[in-house]
Amino acid sequence: MSTDKRDDMSDDEIAMRKFLKQLGVTAHQELEAALQAAVAEGKLAAGAEVAVSAEVTIAELGYVHRVEGNLLTPGSNG
Repeated sequence: MSTDKRDDMSDDEIAMRKFLKQLGVTAHQELEAALQAAVAEGKLAAGAEVAVSAEVTIAELGYVHRVEGNLLTPGSNG
């Protein structure tokens, strides 16, 4: 993101983007490592479909956002 675009953003927008970027990057790294380990340890087959869910909570608001989907374990396409 260029400095000009960031300058047009409010502090709350910047904080939201930072949180979501951290969430996305760390979740990707942790999920990838966990799936690789599960395949290496024989807990899951390569290319297996695995259900996944994530939850973001704002306790002060009683707010919960849940996302569900499926991932594939590594090794399915070489």
